[in-house]
Amino acid sequence: MGVLKRNDGLKIKSRTNTTVSVTVSPTNPNYATLGPIAHTLPVDQLAQQLGTNQANGLTKNEATRRLEACGANLLDGDDGVSALEVLIKQLANALTLVLLAALALSFGVKDWIEGGVIAAVIILNTTVGFFQEYRAEKTMDSLRQLSSPTALVIRNGESIAIPARDVVPGDVLMIKTGDVISADLRLFSVSNLEVSEQLLTGESLPVAKIEETLDKDNLDMPIGDRFNLCYASTMVTKGRGTGIVVSTGMKTQIGRIAEAISGKKPGKSKETDFRPFHKRVLAKVARWLGLSSGTLLQIKLNKLAYLLFGCAIILIIIVFAVARFNVDENVVLYGIASAIAIIPESLIAVLTLTMAVGTRKMAKENVIVRKLDALENLGGVTDVCSDKTGTLTLGRMSVRKFWLAADMNNTAEYVADTTHDALDPDDGAIRRESDGSVITPETRYEGLSQAVRVAALCNVATIHKNLKGEWKSTGDPTEVALQVFATKLGLGRPTLTADSSEENEIRGRPALGDIIVEMKDETQSENHESSKTKRYELKVEFPFSSELKRMTTIYWDNEEGQNICLIKGAMERILDLSDTYVTSPEENPSTTAPMTEAIKNTFLVKAEELASQGLRVIGMGQRTLPLEDVNNITRENAENGFTFLALAGIFDPPRPETPGAVKAFKEAGIVVHMLTGDHLTTARAIAESVDIISPNAPKSAVMTAAEFDKLSDEEIDALPELPLVIARCAPETKVRMIHAGKRRGKHLSMSGDGVNDSPALKLAPVGIAMGMAGSDVAKDASDLVLTDDNFDSIRVAVQEGRRLFLNIQRFILHLLTTNVAEVVLLIVGLCFIATDGNTSVFPLSPLAILWVNMLTSSPPAFGLGLERAPADLMKRPPHSTKDGVFTWPVIIDCLSYGIMMGATCLVTFIIIIYGAGNGNNSLLHECNHEHTKECNVVFRARSTVFATLIFQILLYALELKSLDRSLFSLTPGRAFYKDIWANQVLLCSVVGGMISVVLPIYVPGLNTHVFYQSGISWEWGVVIGMSLVFIAWCEIWKLFCRGPLYKHWTRAFINSDEGVHIAGQ
Repeated sequence: MGVLKRNDGLKIKSRTNTTVSVTVSPTNPNYATLGPIAHTLPVDQLAQQLGTNQANGLTKNEATRRLEACGANLLDGDDGVSALEVLIKQLANALTLVLLAALALSFGVKDWIEGGVIAAVIILNTTVGFFQEYRAEKTMDSLRQLSSPTALVIRNGESIAIPARDVVPGDVLMIKTGDVISADLRLFSVSNLEVSEQLLTGESLPVAKIEETLDKDNLDMPIGDRFNLCYASTMVTKGRGTGIVVSTGMKTQIGRIAEAISGKKPGKSKETDFRPFHKRVLAKVARWLGLSSGTLLQIKLNKLAYLLFGCAIILIIIVFAVARFNVDENVVLYGIASAIAIIPESLIAVLTLTMAVGTRKMAKENVIVRKLDALENLGGVTDVCSDKTGTLTLGRMSVRKFWLAADMNNTAEYVADTTHDALDPDDGAIRRESDGSVITPETRYEGLSQAVRVAALCNVATIHKNLKGEWKSTGDPTEVALQVFATKLGLGRPTLTADSSEENEIRGRPALGDIIVEMKDETQSENHESSKTKRYELKVEFPFSSELKRMTTIYWDNEEGQNICLIKGAMERILDLSDTYVTSPEENPSTTAPMTEAIKNTFLVKAEELASQGLRVIGMGQRTLPLEDVNNITRENAENGFTFLALAGIFDPPRPETPGAVKAFKEAGIVVHMLTGDHLTTARAIAESVDIISPNAPKSAVMTAAEFDKLSDEEIDALPELPLVIARCAPETKVRMIHAGKRRGKHLSMSGDGVNDSPALKLAPVGIAMGMAGSDVAKDASDLVLTDDNFDSIRVAVQEGRRLFLNIQRFILHLLTTNVAEVVLLIVGLCFIATDGNTSVFPLSPLAILWVNMLTSSPPAFGLGLERAPADLMKRPPHSTKDGVFTWPVIIDCLSYGIMMGATCLVTFIIIIYGAGNGNNSLLHECNHEHTKECNVVFRARSTVFATLIFQILLYALELKSLDRSLFSLTPGRAFYKDIWANQVLLCSVVGGMISVVLPIYVPGLNTHVFYQSGISWEWGVVIGMSLVFIAWCEIWKLFCRGPLYKHWTRAFINSDEGVHIAGQ
């Protein structure tokens, strides 16, 4: 009696019994013992010991339990982010160097309070900076893990892609060309599978894999000779295969080696550096200082920081020179204040945090950032080159039309109903178009069956029901569509042939031991009975090639006693390889006639007709082969002399969001190009449907790869514009497209998924790999990975890239403007000579400068980094990647706002000293280091300047919510306070900064002995007045000065029918 029996009353999606039915108790729970002997165990026995099922794999719950028990599939010793390196960067930055110099000078003149505060600031700044950057780096590292090699496993009877680190023993793992194998596995199904094991064994040539069990006498054979095993970290160079995972993490062969060499990964050992010693030291120092590591923007900002460090030294010299080098403690303190003023202490920290938050936000939008450079490049993208299938379209393909090639009067066309579930072969009917009759497995013609068998057998996709009754698939969407069509007619692959995986799927596997009766229906029983006598046996497979645009398989036909060679692929490629056709497939499917030019043209016209309906057209053919010709046959010898049979028209609907995304790109001044492997007419139809091209597009806008590749570089450069659509695109064509774009000064993004796409992805300024359909090699070469393969995600990425770029400009402008204002205040303040005639009385103390730079400027700067994208961001042209963030408008804005801010602070100091005080008589020598009754006016003046500077800095952050629109009209038609409220981080930092002003001004002891300030009263009127003057200047500058002054740098763009041409490129 079985524990589990069929329940006909069970609802399809009911969870009842589904968990039990797939939970398999392993007979050997110690999985580690199976790895060394897996090559000698029969697959059924190995599956039983691992408690798995070849067809359905593990359940998701069981996989989770095993992940907790066995640990992540990772090698030890990979620490990821180095805390020590982050700490060294914090200690080696320009700010810390300036503060250390200030610390030394303070202690040198025995100003213990100032020195102690600076020492505390160094510790606090280093600690906070360390934790901020370390957390940001860990965030980036975790996000990069999302795009690390993935694994395609079968769980609950459904193939799903998971991170390689989540693979567990017992998982059924599917591998294909270009995959980096994520664990050690025992193969039970292979097709022309070859794996490069050079990393593990040193063997330079790929190793052909088998599925047969090796003799037990070979238990201790070398790992390189265990041909039925694949090993972690090796790469598939050819074919495909499926196997059961036997070892993960440090239990794999690569893990054993890593353990033997103290946890260091093989292949990662340092190469001998033959450079001279001093160059190696300089290179290491440059890396520690951030001058040779990080993104281009980070390196540029680090260089700026050290340039400003040099300027700080110059300022100290200027201060000393004004004092005629009679350096006493007052001169030293003034020099310290001037040096601190020019350094934007929080610039790198704010940049790192902003990028980390941006990458996290993009991850939520299905875009994984692998390289931070991409964030800087995205905002400057001028052209987006995208695949069609699964990116611009849904990737849910279905065969709409099936046409049997024949003489003009004998052709037959069949139409499949449009259904809600494209995977369900029981949903919808197939009808003969001429009379509307429904074709069923019982009424199908042999001529139709002959062609449909090609669709089913020259195909590696599978469809099946999972345990919830849902139809699932594995394989390429095009092949899945053909497999569904064939299954509708009773000619699905499992009914025609059997390999080990399919036999197992049919046979099933007891869930909790041999006594369980597995759920099955009559069809399964019949299939089980005949599984050993299927008509076709696979002999040779030549997988689909993106260069050749075709796939070929050779089967042994048990009924006819002959080998049959089947081919499918791009219609024109199949037609070129065919020399006969069936004259009347419905009446006499065995009668053929020679292929003439007239007949070939007839078939081409039909293909054009199908393609014009937006259908992907697939051609099919077959031939017979003598028995002796199959052994060691080459692809070149196999692929000729075919009989052309049929055309399949496959429909892949565009994603609903694609037209909107294309429109958004056009409005943003970005040209969209579609590079597809489809027929030219199909490509044009799809491109028109999503508005990439218009119906009256010029001929040069749509080309085939052959036409494009025939052009010389000079001829391509002479084209008015690069083609918007390239059909029958090959990987080499993508590379030429990128080179052509670069010669025109364009900044292209390129998407791809195959191994052969990796050169184009690496070469492109922004390489985008597909996360679902992409190979690991393509992902490794890319800058971004789309986890949903959706074209609209590229739009999201570009928009986010633009937002980040604009926000980086905002907070850089904010921080540097503050530094300019402080330098103006202190350098011009040298004119405030004390009564002794040798000392300058500083308008702000060094610690007040530190307070402003670190506690006042940093939070608003980070808030600006979180600013939302303005409504018209995607209606602006791309920014210039040559200029980067330091454009002339940014530099001029910085000087304009900074000088005005510094000038109003100087006027504030003058008003208090010369208006309320006794003028020069108030400027006493001792006012720089101690509080006396005579210095009260100076101390009040400093408090007023301090408050004025802070208020202006904080209000200036609000002004920077828009670089060119008034603060009081940020969004047309919307109240400005709503825009201010929208960024609550920025608003809170502004309000909090204003409240914090009272601490250095009014707290006894802190004000007079640390900041050399004192409480103020009526002076708040001056603070408010000068703040309003500065705000008025910001408004005047944005409304009346920026437009005319920056007209030269404004990049206008013009919308056109075929895209957007950006002036000035």
